[in-house]
Formats: sequence, C-alpha cells, structure tokens
Amino acid sequence: MKRAPYHALRLIGCAALLVLTIEARAADQFRMLDGKQIRARMVGKDITDGAHWTLYLRPDGSLVGSESGDSWTGSWKIRDDRLCMTQPGSTSLVCNEVWMSGANIRMRANGDEKSLEAMVMAHQAKQ
Repeated sequence: MKRAPYHALRLIGCAALLVLTIEARAADQFRMLDGKQIRARMVGKDITDGAHWTLYLRPDGSLVGSESGDSWTGSWKIRDDRLCMTQPGSTSLVCNEVWMSGANIRMRANGDEKSLEAMVMAHQAKQ
C-alpha cells in the first residue's frame, strides 16, 4: 500500500514532462506570415545568417544587402502576402513566403522548394 503515493508522483512527473515537451514543440512551430505581419516583424530590421550575409529592409522600400564584405542595394515590397526582393545585379523581384518561429525565419518561393533559413534581428548600423 505504500507504493501508491510513489506511483502517483511518478505519473504526475511524467505528465508534467509531457506538457513541457508539447509547449516547447509549439514554440518551435513556424507560422506563415501575412503581409501585415511581414511588415511589422521585418521592416527596419536585419535578416541574416549571422555570419556571412545580411539584408536590411529599409522602411522606404529600399534594400541593402551585404555578403562577405561586398554590399549592394535593391528594393523590396510586399505582394500577395509574400516578401518580394531584387537580387544583386537584377531589377526583377523574387517573391517568397515568409515563415517565422520566434526570431527564426524561413523564406521560400514555392512550398516544394528548399527554404532560406535565417534570423531577424534589430538593425546593426555599419560603422
């Protein structure tokens, strides 16, 4: 009869662990952003891989990119709940779905394509 409290405590511990695991997984889920959410979460901020490249979405629709010490300018706009940006050396816009989980971002042109993974951070002005 003394075992019942021990089993109850073990059951409560397992349930608590399960709840924490479910909450952690829910926090890790990426959600697709609509146009208003893209504007609120990304404009005026840096999109970066943290080491090699950075894109800065200026509020005026211009884009400043840098990669391995080289920089370039372009433009961006939001069209049909997608973030559209020019690539270096081109004036054509490439549009991507934007998915976020916390500060982590995934962008992809089509659902079946490989996604570009990065982070969204406060803009770091170059000195």
